[in-house]
Amino acid sequence: MNHVKASVKNKKSKTSSRQNNKSEESTLVSLDKLTVIAAILSLIVSGIGLFIALKQLSQPEPGEEQAEDVIVTRSSPSDV
Repeated sequence: MNHVKASVKNKKSKTSSRQNNKSEESTLVSLDKLTVIAAILSLIVSGIGLFIALKQLSQPEPGEEQAEDVIVTRSSPSDV
């Protein structure tokens, strides 16, 4: 009689361990999905930051005049 009770307990523990494994697998899958989403969002944010930085670098600061291109020619002593 004790043997039958032990086998029933083993079946219950196997069933509960299977359920635990399934819940752990689903947790891992959801964590993997969250990791992919976080990576995509970080790429988007870094792209936006890069765009803003390049936009600010291309604009002159207020109050500063843009430098004019100066062409320097070398004159020979006979030209003077």
